Amino acid sequence: MDNLSCMLSPLVYAELYRLLADVQGAQRDVLEERLAEIGYDHLWLRSASEAYDEYWNAQRQWTDADSVSNIALQPPEHALLATWILAGLRITGDDRALDSELKANVFQRALAEVPGLKVPLPADLSPVIVGWTLGRIISLPPYDWPVAPAKLPDDVNLRSAFIGLVHHVLLLEDMAEPWPEMMQTSMYWRGYGIAEALKPELGEGGPAIKELLRESRLLLPQNLTTQLNRHFSRFGSRRNALSHVTDDPRRDRFVDVIASTQGWEHLRLTVLGMTQFVCQEISRSLYDAEQPPSALRNDPWAYLEREISTEWLA
Repeated sequence: MDNLSCMLSPLVYAELYRLLADVQGAQRDVLEERLAEIGYDHLWLRSASEAYDEYWNAQRQWTDADSVSNIALQPPEHALLATWILAGLRITGDDRALDSELKANVFQRALAEVPGLKVPLPADLSPVIVGWTLGRIISLPPYDWPVAPAKLPDDVNLRSAFIGLVHHVLLLEDMAEPWPEMMQTSMYWRGYGIAEALKPELGEGGPAIKELLRESRLLLPQNLTTQLNRHFSRFGSRRNALSHVTDDPRRDRFVDVIASTQGWEHLRLTVLGMTQFVCQEISRSLYDAEQPPSALRNDPWAYLEREISTEWLA
């Protein structure tokens, strides 16, 4: 868990690439340009989907609900390649439609094809797309967070801070409410720090959060944008109230912030927002890079396809 591994089932990749192969219009054009950067064409998406599907079908003959997670693909390049391709679509709008379809397809097939499998599905069969970054859901249902993204931020401080946030939320999930006050309100300090680390050129968390919200508007549906804008509009002042405690007319009162910062719903929006900000930065860095990560150069599929070969099963 320290590295938030994003090991996903081959079923996830089979369904993801099948969905991408079926996109039309502007998204298809963008995908073709993105794939051309690593020497592939649009037909590759269908071939990749079929290869993952063949591996899934071959392996599941010897698996059941207790062992299905053993099929999850360990090499991180599987998730990295998928996210690098998805990052190309960040200029086409929000990712919620694709995310919903992927979840639904994997959910339906997994329950139909794995004997004895019940909900909630294991993490390797619980994909999510956030900010055009592929990840796996590692929380308790019904939430889509915390998320283990396919690629963590390059900055070591930011990476460690995000991992710490995820661990904190997972700890709270196992605790009965009401939680100790500082265990809930500490998310203000960590969230503010993550925002600063994502946009260090802006100097502090307030302007950083505003910029991150602005960038997220292009990647989120309107209803979610509205929720996050409302939640984060007072994030800085609440964080200051928690830091300074003494009454000051320039900020919210400490006792009022404590009273209004209780339970999952309030925490949900902070974690949802920070996950969105981190994941959209991951996809942006992949999109803006002059070339793919070193692990994806020189025909990455030649290596990954060998990992899912079914010849030895014949």
